[in-house]
Amino acid sequence: MELRDWQLALKDKVVKGLREGLLVALQSPTGSGKTLFSLVSALEVRPRVLFAVRTHNEFYPVYREATRLGKRFGFVMGKARACLYADEGADTEDINCSLCDSNVPVPVDSQEPPFTLLRELKEKGIREKFCPYFSLLNSTGLAEVIALTYPYVFTPWMWEALGLDLEEFVLVVDEAHNLDNLNELAERKLSQQTLELALKEVKSREAISILERIRRELAEVVLQEERYIRVENYPKLDKNELKLLKDEYDERRNEMIMKRAIRKLHLGTVIKFYSSDESPVFSYRGHLVMKPLLSSPFLSILNRDDLPVILMSGTMPPQDYLSKVLGINRRILYLDVEKELRRKVTGTFDCMLAVDVTSSYSLRSQEMWKRYASYLLRIYHTAKANVLAIFPSYSIMEKVMSHVKVDKYVEGSRTDLEEVIRESGRRKLVIAGVARGKLSEGIELTRDGASVISDVALCGIPYPSFDDYLKLRSEAIYRLTGQSVREALMEIPALIAVKQAIGRAIRSREDHATVWLLDRRFETSWWKLKVNCFNPKKIKL
Repeated sequence: MELRDWQLALKDKVVKGLREGLLVALQSPTGSGKTLFSLVSALEVRPRVLFAVRTHNEFYPVYREATRLGKRFGFVMGKARACLYADEGADTEDINCSLCDSNVPVPVDSQEPPFTLLRELKEKGIREKFCPYFSLLNSTGLAEVIALTYPYVFTPWMWEALGLDLEEFVLVVDEAHNLDNLNELAERKLSQQTLELALKEVKSREAISILERIRRELAEVVLQEERYIRVENYPKLDKNELKLLKDEYDERRNEMIMKRAIRKLHLGTVIKFYSSDESPVFSYRGHLVMKPLLSSPFLSILNRDDLPVILMSGTMPPQDYLSKVLGINRRILYLDVEKELRRKVTGTFDCMLAVDVTSSYSLRSQEMWKRYASYLLRIYHTAKANVLAIFPSYSIMEKVMSHVKVDKYVEGSRTDLEEVIRESGRRKLVIAGVARGKLSEGIELTRDGASVISDVALCGIPYPSFDDYLKLRSEAIYRLTGQSVREALMEIPALIAVKQAIGRAIRSREDHATVWLLDRRFETSWWKLKVNCFNPKKIKL
């Protein structure tokens, strides 16, 4: 296998660090070949690799590189995706495998790509009465490279269910900037819509009465504001009410198995919300949200001295952030590839800085949104290909994009990534998304390996709102570390969101893009240094 220059230069250093028990944090830009590099390095240290990714869609690059290396590939797919009788909206808890007559595994010999193999297993499973989920799970025993999503690594009971011998593995965590959001694994939400759908599922008068009461009381405490507001007096359930709902839920689950038609049970969402009361509760965009303050409790596996770990990202948080905020207390070998080599290893971009717009809260107005729209129209008409416009929030995006009257795709709750990919290849679009959303991270809009995005417009700086959630989170970190990290909790997530958005346009060494910094607050030495825009061209409408 022929490696790139940077891979040859750093491989021995990474291998040495892993063998000495260091956690390797690798920052390298998108399109630079991190997946192959991590596999080659890891397989020199131990015979098998666990490769953790954020979504199932990210399995394919791991499969591709493992196959190029001649290694046997396996993957773990969530129950809702692998079950013969479930639609993809179902939750894992909705699927009662013990009552299914097809819950037996079979050997998996095929080395087809992940989704092709899954489709074949589901087609055969219907005919031959076997379970694709358990078949894939069992097949990992023979695999040298295993791809799985974050919950299987960072949720203790799911990790233990895999039954893997850690002494055989190196753990690779891709898109590791997302580790700061692992507390979302335990996030629970409740809304009026969820309760209305749950009411259609239940049959007993008692269950109906309980859900109607919660719905009435919920309407009095939930706000539509796009920031987290602490809620103390939210509707509660006593133990008897919760047990009654659980009994009804079990009946509905069993009925679905018998009918071989499993869908999402919204009653299960209600039960999950009330089955945990350890985290504070907030109102956010019309939902009650129960949200742990810290991700560190989910990251204990990274502190195991017997498990070599590579964290990698194009936007790795600083080393201090990994230790102080995320609670990684083992020794860290932190490598920024471009700083180590003192040169770029992937595509390039030019910067334009608008000094007459800002998303700063005190200056928001309809006039400001029209200015942003004017910039997007100007960019669209001069762009060579698609324009990716990233906003700090949904509300700002909606206000600005209402004035943008060209071909466009605006992110929403039902955003279909396949549709975005298809449409971006047919015509030039303004693709509008929010920072840390579906369209700003983890997706590849490419043709023949090159990005189909020529321009990235950052419509404001995506600072997190210093709301009740962030305030409590800051206080919790201070209690643990004795250090104030308020600035880090604002600046580092904003920087990562900006760099991730830029990375959508730089998918190969040949890509070149124009980055439009549409906020005058970008005109600081800190931002210019961090974004590598040292001498941007300043513009005005």
